[in-house]
Amino acid sequence: MSDELGVKELADLLADHEPMDLVVPSDPSEVEGSYDEVYKKEQQEREESRKHKRRKRSRHGAKSRIKHSGGRKSDGVNPRVRSKFVIDAAESGETESDDGFVVGSDEDSESDVYGGPMAMREGGKRHIFLEGEEDMTAEEVARAIEERYRSGRKKANRTEALLSSGIPKGKLSSLRYASHLLPQDTDPKVFAVKCRPRMARVLVARLVNKCYAFRIGRNYEKRKVDLGIISVFCFDHVKEYIYIESHRKAFVENAINGLVGLFRSNISLVNPSELMQMMEHRPSEDKIRVGSFVRLRRRQYRLDIAQVIAVDSASRRVTVKVVPREDFVGKTCNKPEVRMPQRLFVPNLAVGAHNRGEMYAWGDLIFDGEGYLHLSVSLSQVISGVKMEKPTVEELAAFFSSDLNRVREAASHFASNGRGSAGLRIGDMVRVVSGQLRETVGTIENIFLDTNTVALSCRVPMRGETIKLRVELPLCVKHFTEGTHVVIDGGVHAGESGTVVKALGDVVHVFSDRATATRELVVRADDCHRSNLVGSFGHTSGSWKLFDLVMLPDSSSVACVVRLNRNDVCVLTDRMETRYLSTTQIKPVLTGRRQTTDQLANMITRGSEVIIQNDDSSPYHLDGQTGRVEQVFNTTLFVRVKTVKENSGLVAVDASCVLLIGGRTTTKQIQPAKQLPTVNRNPHNASRADLSVPNPRMTSEDWAGNSEWYEMDIE
Repeated sequence: MSDELGVKELADLLADHEPMDLVVPSDPSEVEGSYDEVYKKEQQEREESRKHKRRKRSRHGAKSRIKHSGGRKSDGVNPRVRSKFVIDAAESGETESDDGFVVGSDEDSESDVYGGPMAMREGGKRHIFLEGEEDMTAEEVARAIEERYRSGRKKANRTEALLSSGIPKGKLSSLRYASHLLPQDTDPKVFAVKCRPRMARVLVARLVNKCYAFRIGRNYEKRKVDLGIISVFCFDHVKEYIYIESHRKAFVENAINGLVGLFRSNISLVNPSELMQMMEHRPSEDKIRVGSFVRLRRRQYRLDIAQVIAVDSASRRVTVKVVPREDFVGKTCNKPEVRMPQRLFVPNLAVGAHNRGEMYAWGDLIFDGEGYLHLSVSLSQVISGVKMEKPTVEELAAFFSSDLNRVREAASHFASNGRGSAGLRIGDMVRVVSGQLRETVGTIENIFLDTNTVALSCRVPMRGETIKLRVELPLCVKHFTEGTHVVIDGGVHAGESGTVVKALGDVVHVFSDRATATRELVVRADDCHRSNLVGSFGHTSGSWKLFDLVMLPDSSSVACVVRLNRNDVCVLTDRMETRYLSTTQIKPVLTGRRQTTDQLANMITRGSEVIIQNDDSSPYHLDGQTGRVEQVFNTTLFVRVKTVKENSGLVAVDASCVLLIGGRTTTKQIQPAKQLPTVNRNPHNASRADLSVPNPRMTSEDWAGNSEWYEMDIE
C-alpha cells in the first residue's frame, strides 16, 4: 500500500519520542566509544550463550548483529538510536519501502539494523496462540478458545441479568465482592464434635494447645507436625458441642485422639447454611441490666426475687439486693441452720451492727438503709429473662414492703414485657430485629411452637411473587405501616385507638381518634394490634359497646353508637345524623321489633348480609354495596359497609332498600299441581263368570275325577 511507511521513515518519526535512557549525547566520540564497548560486551555474551545452547540459532537471528562501517565516522554523522518497535513493525509488515528495504536481507541487516542492547528478539514471530495449539486443527483450536472464554461469557450474562433485574451498576461491584465471602466448595469443612457438658471451652483450649505443641515439635518424637486443624471454636448457645475446621475428617479424628471429654464416634459435618445461622449475632434475651429483677440460685435464698444494682461485665458478676433471711434479732452475725422467713434488716435490733454512712455492716454482711441485703454473685447464680418465672403480686409486695405504687409499677412492667412474642398471631405484620435478615418485614403465615419459629411471607421489590422465610420467633416484633388503624392494648393509653403516623423501630406514633386530641400518642408496637374496623374509636366504654342501639333523649328516634370517647359518645341516628351525647343522655332500647323483611319479603335480623339496592331513599353512592346488618329497629337497618370511611362504616337505610343475600329473588308463587281430568269410559257387555263348585258336598278324592283340568291315563 502506498500509505504505509518504511522502516527508515518510522525511525525518523519515533526518534523525536525517544526514551530518557536512550538520549544521544552531543559528543560523537563519546557515542562511538560507548558504542564499541556495548558491541564487544554483547559479542562476548553471545559467544558464551552459544556454547550452552543446544539448538541451532536461526539464520535471521545470526544476521541481526550490528556491523560498523568506517564511512560513518568520517562523515561525522551521529549514529541514530533506533527504537525497538521499528524492527517489530518491519517484521510484521509485508510491503517493501521505497528505498528497497527487504526484511531479512543481508544488506539491510548490516547497514540499517541496530544491534545494541535493544536488539531484535529471536525469531521475530508474534505468538497469537498458546503453547501446543499450533499443531491442533481448526476445530480443536475453536473448541479450546470457546472453553477458555466460557467463564467470561457466564459472568457477562450474570451481569446482564442483574442489570435487567433493576440493580444499578454501582452495586454490582459490591455484590461481586460479597459473593467471594460466601462459602465455596473449596473452603475447609467444619465438623461438630460432641463433648461432655460444661467442658466446651476447656476442650477448645486443650485442642489449640495440642496443635501448637505439634507445630513447634513439642511432642514425644520431637518432630514438627501439622495436624491439619485450621480453627477450633464453640458457641454459648449450643451446648455439648465444639466445632473444628479442617479439610478432612481424618485430620479431626487424629487431632482429638487422646483428649478426655470428646467423643470420636460422634463427629458430623456441619452444613454451611446452618453454620452461618449459628454464627450470626443473636440478641441476648437474658441480658441483665441495672434495675431488672432476677431470681437467685443460692440454697438459703433459692428462687427469691432480687433487684440488680450493679453489673460487672469483666468479672461476669452482679450485685443484687434481696430481702434478707437472717436471724438478727438480739444476736450477733451467725449462719442460720434453717431457712428463715423474709424480713428487712433493722440495725437497732441486731447486735454488732456498724453504721458506715448509708450502709450497715453486720459481720460479713452488708445492708443498705432500707434493710435490703447486698450480695455479689456470678451470672451463673441468677435466673433472668425468659427462664425466670414471673413474680407474683405477693412476692412484689413482700419485696417492696407493701408499697402500693411501687408494686403496681413493677407488676405493669412484668405484664408489658411478659407478652413479648407470645402476642403474635397468624396474619400479623412483623419485623426481624437482628441476624442476616435484619429489618426484613413480612406477614406471619404459620407459627411452629415445637421449634419456636415462624414462617414469613415477604414481598421483594421488582418481583411479583412473595418469598417464604423461616425466622426464629424471639427475633420478630410487631410492625405497623403508616396509615394503619390500631387499637392500644396496654400502657398508659390503653383502650384508645388511632392511626399510625410514624414508626421508629419498636415505637409507633399514633394520632388518636378522639375529637379533642391535640398531639400524637407514643406507644410501643407490642402494645397495639391492628383494628378490623374502619375509622372506629374505642370499642368499649363502661357498659356501652360499639354498635349498641340506644334511645335519644327526646325519645322520638333511635341511634346506633359509632364512637366511644372518654367523656362522650357519638351516635348515628336513623335519619343519618351524627350527634355527640354524654353517657347519661342515652338509654338502651327496650321496645320495638328486632326483625323485619326486605323488598322481597325475606326475613332480616342482626348479622344478615344484604345488598343495598338503588332507591330514592338510599344514598346514590351506596348502590350495589354489600354490608352486614348490625342493628334492626322496626323497618330501619344500621348496616356496616366496608367502603364507607366515616362513622365506623355504618349507614342507616330502610328495609325496603335492601335485598338479603341468599334469599328469594322473586315474588312469584309456585302454583300447586293441577289434577288431571277423568276419562269417560264406555260400558261393555261382558258378564261375570260363575266359578262356584258344582257339588259342594263332593269329597276331596272325587274332585280329581270331576275337574276339567285333570287328565287320567287310560291304559
